[in-house]
Amino acid sequence: MQDNHDNHPLDLSYLIEMVGHNPEFIIEVFDTFIEQTPFYLAELEDALSVKDWDKVGDCAHKIKPTFSYIGRNDVKEFMQAVEHHARERTAVEQIPNDIEHLKNLLTGIYAQLEDAKKNLKPKL
Repeated sequence: MQDNHDNHPLDLSYLIEMVGHNPEFIIEVFDTFIEQTPFYLAELEDALSVKDWDKVGDCAHKIKPTFSYIGRNDVKEFMQAVEHHARERTAVEQIPNDIEHLKNLLTGIYAQLEDAKKNLKPKL
């Protein structure tokens, strides 16, 4: 199930469509994503550690839309697949690897967001 999502650029068209060309608010959205994602991930890993597949599915469902806001629909779709596997109890043996992959993706996404923030700050 792992595709190479690592180098996908951010597509901010959805976010800009929602909030307009408001650099200050866009930066707020990025900061919220960076602050909240570790909590979602911890909850997901806790559920995974006890093989609570319903909760894994719920956590994947909860984190999934946040990737739309930052323009990473590729990762949203990846989380959709994790959610589906957890809820349907299919390929659950792959889910721990998928969560590790997600953690690696997040490292790159955080860097992308920091770069995007630097580019937006002069527009404030």
